[in-house]
Amino acid sequence: MRERLTRWALRRQGPDVLPLTLNRRRLYILPTRAGLVFAGLIGAAFVAGIQYGSGLALLLTFWLTGFALAAMLRTHRSLAGARILSVSVPPQFAARPVSVHLQLQARAQALELAVSTASGKALPFEGVDDVQVPGQCTLAVNFPPARRGRWTPPPLGLQSHAPFGLFRVWTWLEPRVQADIYPEPLGERPMPEAPGDGTGSSPSAIGLDEMTWLRPFRDGDSPRQVAWKAYAREMPLLVREYRGQAQREREFGLEAVADLPLEAALSQLCAWVLESSARGERYRLRLPGDIDLSGSGAAHREQCLQQLARFGVVDP
Repeated sequence: MRERLTRWALRRQGPDVLPLTLNRRRLYILPTRAGLVFAGLIGAAFVAGIQYGSGLALLLTFWLTGFALAAMLRTHRSLAGARILSVSVPPQFAARPVSVHLQLQARAQALELAVSTASGKALPFEGVDDVQVPGQCTLAVNFPPARRGRWTPPPLGLQSHAPFGLFRVWTWLEPRVQADIYPEPLGERPMPEAPGDGTGSSPSAIGLDEMTWLRPFRDGDSPRQVAWKAYAREMPLLVREYRGQAQREREFGLEAVADLPLEAALSQLCAWVLESSARGERYRLRLPGDIDLSGSGAAHREQCLQQLARFGVVDP
C-alpha cells in the first residue's frame, strides 16, 4: 500500500525539474503517534468537560485544540518553500556504499529532516551546513552497495517532524540522475609488462631516450619527469616527453584474463588501471566493441573506469 501511494504521488506531482521549490501541492501531512496520543487526550478532556459540566476543562480542551492546529501549520511550513537546488551521485566502486548528494535550501533554521525509501525504510545521511549561504545544506544520503553498471536512485521521501513532533510532513523526490558503479578493484595477478620492459631493460631506461619536447603538467604524471629547473626559473610546471616513451605503455585487455569469469576479469582490469595510474604510467585499455583508450592522468583513468563499469550492461 505504501509503494502504491508513492507511485500515485509521483504521477500526481509530475516530473521533478531542478531547482525545485516544494509547494503545497507536493506536501503531505499526517499526525505522528505522539500526535494521535495528543488527540486522544484532547478528546478525553472534552468528554470529561461535557460529562461534569466543567468550563475549565472545556477551556483547556479548546486551548489544546488551537495549539494542535498551530503546530500543524508550523510543521507544514517547515518544508513549504524549501528548494532542492541539485541532486548528484558521485561514481563509486561496487561493494561500497553509494551516496546521493542533495543540496537543500530551507527557510527554517532548525529543520529536523529524515530520508526514507518508498517502502518506508529509513536511510542514514549526513548533513553538511553551508556557512556561506544561510539555511543551505547538503545531505549525503547513503545507500547499500550496488552492482556494477549504471545506478539510478529510487524515489526518496524527505520528511520533517519539526517543531513539536505532533505531525509529520513529507514529500517525494524522484532524482533523474545516474551514476557509474565501477567494478570492485580485486585481483592479485601482476600487471602485464609494457613493450621494452622485458629482458635487457631497467627502471632507469627512460633516461636513455631522447627528450623531444616539454608539455604542461597533467594529473597523474610522474614527478621524475617534471622539469624542476624550469619551474625554479618561475616557468609553468612542465613535464619532459621522451621519444619512445609512448611505445612503452602497458596494455590491458580481456585476453590477458580470459580464464576468469567476466566480473572477476573486469575487477582485475580495474585494479591494474588504478595501480598503473598511481604510478604515473601510460597504459592502454582494450575491450570488445571498438573500445581502445590510451593515455595517462586522472581524466584517462576516469574514462577507463567508466568503460569498465558500462561494459556488457544495458543502460536502464
